[in-house]
Amino acid sequence: MRSVSGGAATSIEFVNQRSRSVIVYWLDHRGHRRQYAVLPPSASHEQHTSVGHPWVVTDRRGRALVCFEPTRTPARAVVR
Repeated sequence: MRSVSGGAATSIEFVNQRSRSVIVYWLDHRGHRRQYAVLPPSASHEQHTSVGHPWVVTDRRGRALVCFEPTRTPARAVVR
């Protein structure tokens, strides 16, 4: 997965419902992870982004837990 240009502006609210911290990364145009937030348990983070810009959430060891694709409508991404 990697970002593509030209998508509409939108936002995602990331919500950590796990018992441990998670890390939120944007996948850039080359598919590389770019760290944007560390969320402790029960925390949330609102991220402005664009359609076509995927996001991945990992545990503290860097293991991917889930990927999110932004939509035109602002969305909520709950990590369980």
